Amino acid sequence: MQTLWLYLLFPQLQLDLYSDAISPEPTATPDPAVLLHPQDLRVHQANAPARSLGIKPGQTLAQACAMCATLQVMPWQPALEQQLLDMLALDCYQLCADIAEAPPNALWLRLDPMLQLYGGLPAFLQQLLQQLQQRPLQYQYGVALSAEAARLLCLSQPGQTALTQAQQQLQLSGCPVSFLHVTPATIQQLERLGINQLGQLLLLPANELSRRFGADLYLYLQRLQGKLPPLLQYYQPPEQFSARLELLYQLEQYPQLHKPLQHLLLQLQHYLQRRDQLCYQLQLELTLRDQPPLTLKLQSPQAEALACRWLNLWQLKLEALRLPAPVLALALCASQYCGRDTDSDDLYAGRRGQYTPLQLVGLLQAKLGSAQVCRPAQVAAYLPEMAGVSIPLQSAAPAGVTPQARQQPALAQTTAQTVAQTPATYKVGTDPSTTGTVTGLPPPHRPAFLLAQPQPLQQQVQLQPGLERIQSQWWQGPSEARDYLTAQSADGRWLWIYRTEQQQWFVHGVFA
Repeated sequence: MQTLWLYLLFPQLQLDLYSDAISPEPTATPDPAVLLHPQDLRVHQANAPARSLGIKPGQTLAQACAMCATLQVMPWQPALEQQLLDMLALDCYQLCADIAEAPPNALWLRLDPMLQLYGGLPAFLQQLLQQLQQRPLQYQYGVALSAEAARLLCLSQPGQTALTQAQQQLQLSGCPVSFLHVTPATIQQLERLGINQLGQLLLLPANELSRRFGADLYLYLQRLQGKLPPLLQYYQPPEQFSARLELLYQLEQYPQLHKPLQHLLLQLQHYLQRRDQLCYQLQLELTLRDQPPLTLKLQSPQAEALACRWLNLWQLKLEALRLPAPVLALALCASQYCGRDTDSDDLYAGRRGQYTPLQLVGLLQAKLGSAQVCRPAQVAAYLPEMAGVSIPLQSAAPAGVTPQARQQPALAQTTAQTVAQTPATYKVGTDPSTTGTVTGLPPPHRPAFLLAQPQPLQQQVQLQPGLERIQSQWWQGPSEARDYLTAQSADGRWLWIYRTEQQQWFVHGVFA
């Protein structure tokens, strides 16, 4: 079966994406910038404004600075370039299943299994180029029948395709031998023999090549012509999201973290959308100058995938943050994933607010802190004011829990409703001296609003039939007996009042 490969090269991968991510204010014309090799201190990459001034790869730092006094110099970081290449491989993974990385700045895509899905090579290339145009990247590609032929075609004739053996041999005949993926000694030996182009090399007999240059060159040409399979390791998407961004300059105020953090959150959004997932918790690690790293955790009660939603939560959390030292780098990790809820909204649900209840809880927790956002809860106590307490809301679900399985927080539950479920001894009658105990009756109604502290009754009220005695237990402190009644005030309000053993009357609640 004939295979078809695409080689995708990003000549300025780190320079293109890195400069756009950390630029504080994007402008129409970028500043001249170069990547400096950390060992020999020579220019490794130069952007278009720098090249227009005569700066080229291989020049020393002194030569480059002499041509441009305002030149931005960034260190070339192979680890960061590998991270950016992984990000691009993840972007292309939604279009093509067979992807292999060619470090430090290229990808191989096997196209023949995907052509029937997309309806041909032109339709696939159109989808791929639209995907790449979403990022500020310079790229070039070549399509051929073998992986190595696609690479050579990309380097020698960018943008060309070779769909047959005849086209491939014709287009690669003028490819310089310096592009071959062989040892420098082999290339030097070929040039000394006057073999400067690939077409000249392919005319030599196979046994002569093996005798003069060894088996490595012979096997390489066999893979180039598609007679042997390529030695590639296919890309597999990571199970956990993790991204790091080194900064060009030190950040001392939290508003300056907005653009770098937004860049990382957009990467997270793309990752989650590709996997059709949501996330509950993020961890942000700030690398500080001369200080240990600062780790911040942010949880959202409602799982999110959009970068704008997470960015709003981070802004609220970072407002109260005082940086102990300037920030040099940011690292973002995600945990507690779940599947996306596919249920549609109810057409007759009516008008809703800008945020869902869980999103509102997340905003309050990010602004005030998780310990400051509480919900009412029930405890074992007979006295109404002691039967309800406030506990912090659970801000995240356990790993693997779906949004459908998460219970909505009891935001509307009041302390009075909690007290209604508290066991008590009920006695009925029109006079507190009534001693008949009634069992099997439902608990009496409780007022919608319970006062924080009982207030002395200072007005005339009309008592209603039905008496309830609530008595605390000795292990909860001094024993106290109260006789509760429902009363109506002169202004029409319905009150929940009680009388103590000392014949003192208090107002404890108000019915709605």
